[in-house]
Amino acid sequence: MAIGLKIAPEGDVVMELRRRNGECFGLENKPAEAMPELQRALDMSRAQKDRFEEGVTLRVMAEVAYRSNDLAAARRFIDKACALLVEIGARHEAAMALLHSVEVRLAEIESARTAQPAAAMLEQAWRQATEALDLFMRVDVRWWTDKCRATVARVSAMRAAHGRSERVADPGGRYEPGDVVVHASTAMRDLIQLCDMFAACNDPVLITGETGTGKEVLATRLHRLGARAGGPLVVVNVAAIPHTLFEREFFGHTRGAFSGADRDGLGYAAQANGGTLFLDEIGELPLEVQPKLLRLLQEGTYQAIGDPKARRTDLRLVAATNANLRQMVAEGRFRSDLYYRLQTLELDIVPLRERPEDVLPLLRHFLSVAAARQVDLAEYFNRRSLAALAGHDWPGNAREIAIVARRAHLGLKTQGRVLVAVTRGDGSTLLADGPTDTAPTPTELTAGDATERTRILLAIEENGGSRLLAARALGVGRSTLYRKLARLGIATQRD
Repeated sequence: MAIGLKIAPEGDVVMELRRRNGECFGLENKPAEAMPELQRALDMSRAQKDRFEEGVTLRVMAEVAYRSNDLAAARRFIDKACALLVEIGARHEAAMALLHSVEVRLAEIESARTAQPAAAMLEQAWRQATEALDLFMRVDVRWWTDKCRATVARVSAMRAAHGRSERVADPGGRYEPGDVVVHASTAMRDLIQLCDMFAACNDPVLITGETGTGKEVLATRLHRLGARAGGPLVVVNVAAIPHTLFEREFFGHTRGAFSGADRDGLGYAAQANGGTLFLDEIGELPLEVQPKLLRLLQEGTYQAIGDPKARRTDLRLVAATNANLRQMVAEGRFRSDLYYRLQTLELDIVPLRERPEDVLPLLRHFLSVAAARQVDLAEYFNRRSLAALAGHDWPGNAREIAIVARRAHLGLKTQGRVLVAVTRGDGSTLLADGPTDTAPTPTELTAGDATERTRILLAIEENGGSRLLAARALGVGRSTLYRKLARLGIATQRD
């Protein structure tokens, strides 16, 4: 560094040395010394228009923030690093950034420090983990490939566990994992009865319905009540798998089948042997793979990559989609023979706007999940808010209700009050508050105030209730934020 500063203090050598110096400080758990050095390296990389060095520095900054448990900052840095390194095609560094992004995302899920639902976070983590694995296998770096495989396995296990996250109440009043389908409507009652009838069969089942209606919950019920309940339930989100990896992930491979394949790999078809294979978003299945899936359904055979011999598996297929498969068949985007094979048994989930009587039971259920105990709606919302929520269209269906419940619980836990913003179909905001809330009602807030209030509340929520971190995330000073909190009726207690 001394030599570089003497010869060319603003040159590329000093720039890289500052980044490496900051990285060393980070590894020594000295973020206060690491971040200024890394910021100087970042400024130099941008001044020199060195996009590669900019991306690497952002990745290192994310790692330092992650070790300091500043997940909000880590997320900001790593998102920028991933986008930049993928864009310029820096394979190895892009793979490292994607892998670290997965680590940050999993930490956000486990610490509940995110406004996003866990399911969406896990799908994003799965997509990034598999993309990183593909890149590592291309550059053929054994250590990183093995590390990435372990991360993929971890994400897969978390996704499987989340698939069983529906809860039932035990005698002690605590919510424990179960496979209940919360409902009060006759439409859902009839659908559940049909589902239970289908469970006794071995034919494929196609579950259709809008996003967030609970297709995976029904798939889990089909498996649990069927003859294969003792076998595995393998859950696969087809849309989350890159096309280049689909056959490898689905059918497996033999050792040496491609660069980096130093061992045999079991695909989903083999993993589901003796159990159920649930393919979510089946409409995203690549056309070239559809005949192979049809063969699996009709003959129970498939071919792993690199193996000339046909393999056998004994599984039941359950598929789900929010797409119109019939229209896709007419447009040539989905094979008609596979569609009619899947359509043998079909379950169509009615959207929530057509069964409003299910809204409040679902809200109470998800609040109880968040609180890990049975709760009463009156603990969180007043009558006016409950009436407004019951009349909402819920375009995101049960998943949207789960998000609202999570935010309500976090608000009560971290701020001592509930105020949740829900966007209506016409773009206006529905503000649902608690029974003792003295905050301004929707009619007392201007549209601009309501938008700003929602933005601030989400920033506070995303930063674990910390007003200081929320101010940083919003890009305002702490005193400015506290003035806004007072004006908008948001609790200003320090934490």
